[in-house]
Amino acid sequence: MMNRYRLFLCVVLFCAVILCSACQGKTLPSATPPVAAAEALIPTETEVVVEVQEPTATMQPTGTPEPSPTPRGPLACNLTFDSDRDGNLEIYTMGPDGSNQVNLTNHPANDYEPVWAPYGSAIAFVSERETEGEGEGGKFIYVMDADGANLRQLSNENDSQSPDWSMDGNWIAYTAYGDIFVIPADGSAESINLTNSEAHDQLPKISPDSQQIAWMTGEEPNRQIHIMDLDGSNKRAVTEGGNVHDLEWTVDGRIFTHWEQPDGICSNCVVSADENNVIDGGGKGTIQEYLPFWTTDGNRVELIFGDIYGTGREDIILVGEIFPDIFLYLTHDAGNNRNPDAPALCGPVGASEVIEATEPAAAGMGTFTIGYETGNGNNMTPFHQDDLDRACTELGVQCVRGNSITDLADQGVDAILSFSNRWDVQGSYPQIHEVASQGIPLFVLNAETGEPGVYNLSAETEVLTVSLTWMFKEMGDVGEFVYFNFGGNNFHQNIIDTVLKDYPGIKATAIPAQYGDQSLTGDSISQLIKDHPEVDAIWANEGQMDIFWGMNDHLGDSQLPLTTCVPRRDMLEAWKERVDNGALFRCIAFIQPGGVAYEGVYAAYYLLSGMQINPDALVGDWGNTLRYPIPVITNDTLDDWIAQLDTFREGMYQTLELPPMSAEEIRQAWFND
Repeated sequence: MMNRYRLFLCVVLFCAVILCSACQGKTLPSATPPVAAAEALIPTETEVVVEVQEPTATMQPTGTPEPSPTPRGPLACNLTFDSDRDGNLEIYTMGPDGSNQVNLTNHPANDYEPVWAPYGSAIAFVSERETEGEGEGGKFIYVMDADGANLRQLSNENDSQSPDWSMDGNWIAYTAYGDIFVIPADGSAESINLTNSEAHDQLPKISPDSQQIAWMTGEEPNRQIHIMDLDGSNKRAVTEGGNVHDLEWTVDGRIFTHWEQPDGICSNCVVSADENNVIDGGGKGTIQEYLPFWTTDGNRVELIFGDIYGTGREDIILVGEIFPDIFLYLTHDAGNNRNPDAPALCGPVGASEVIEATEPAAAGMGTFTIGYETGNGNNMTPFHQDDLDRACTELGVQCVRGNSITDLADQGVDAILSFSNRWDVQGSYPQIHEVASQGIPLFVLNAETGEPGVYNLSAETEVLTVSLTWMFKEMGDVGEFVYFNFGGNNFHQNIIDTVLKDYPGIKATAIPAQYGDQSLTGDSISQLIKDHPEVDAIWANEGQMDIFWGMNDHLGDSQLPLTTCVPRRDMLEAWKERVDNGALFRCIAFIQPGGVAYEGVYAAYYLLSGMQINPDALVGDWGNTLRYPIPVITNDTLDDWIAQLDTFREGMYQTLELPPMSAEEIRQAWFND
């Protein structure tokens, strides 16, 4: 499970930010934390009680700051932490506002390092109590229910530390004897030593998809991060050189670490698990994008512990711009309070809602059910499926797949996502009309319909309109324009005709094009340019790569027709090479949305939760298409965008696309505050 807290090292960074603010004329809070939590916050008084999913078969491994005003919303789930306020370390829980702090262990031996099961059903922790039957203490992993009941010893290796729960609830990883172990969370099988090496291995963290484990190996000052599959196979290094101090999985499957990076790229580093990319994770206000801790209204904050104001003790604190003093204390007693954690599947639910789940693996744990269908079966890519699964997991909603939108409506889902395209959305109009008339929120992805009650997550109209308008303006509002509208697409034809009305000096010629008829090839484009040098622009809704390469025989011409380019890395670099070599080649390309599945789930969830869509966020001819900030690449901006290609992700057919917006970005972009 991903522990959602910052280690003490990060506190130093936050202190530096506060000191810097003081230098700029801002008042530095004094040295004693608030004496009370904000009264208006509503704690989660009822524990989330669900059963952990049954494990699979055993693996075979190869001055005083003033009390802060009430923030915008409490955290969604109860927290667990360890504290020595009672004379020794005990495991506590508390409400999301710091209220209702309860000692769950209340034992003379030390109990510490608690981690929630992903659904909030149980807590794993380290205990030094005497073991059953042996009468001696040590360090072992124990598990108890969320209320402290049903205590049981899990590990048998003395020196067991740093437990981490898998997101699917099946496994707990931990450290013992300098190796990494994993064990079924219900204790149904013996533990497995996954590393069994001479190196000192510690701090295992299971990936969000429950398929990999990252851990630290080696000693100071050359400690590195390695990664392996959950069964211990496929071990490989993630960092090289310098020294790492900690690690956490980010919500998008990368690794966050405080790393003395030898090339100076970062100290708060975000590293891809495939070792190919290292970026600077930033500081306060940016780290929460990678390690979010959600408030009930969808704000991301950070959950840390430390002694920020020099009080001589450590406390648990929320950090975020939504708090007037940046820091909001959750604990303020005489003890040291450390290692806060919340259920990994704790998302932005309402403060008054109680999350109730039945069978986590089968039914999810949310209060809503979101259905999705894939049209002709090819509209939902593996990337879409991964994004959808991640959003459903983060929110704890039940997401079910159906054969059609009417089938899903018959099942009584609360909202529907339709993975579509231009042809599907036209052919599905009767079903769309029927479902929309029932008042079920319907989100059409990657296509657009004007049916009332439907929201489109697409940039289709914008991209077509902007590309045509760009061409006609570049032509000086006059000249010869040739276009290929494959399949006689009426939607696209209407856009072409609408834009042409504003440019009466453009002579447009449609070349009939059907799928599979070879009407557009590289050779046919080359011949078209040769036979009709007067053509100023060539546009197509398919086959753009054929147009691009068909111009190769004419790169020395005095002028090439304007066209559209495919946003692939190799195509953009080939475009730049043409321009750098002096070819009179002009093109336009768009980086289109790639995260519609993730964004669609969140949009549906926010709408079902009572949020209102901002009318200013709706565009298109029917005013029901959610606006995206689409990067537009032309000759003038080509170099700038090539330098930023790593900010995009690679989708199907190597096409670059916008990654999903974060949950907070979705809320800010499309919904009213």
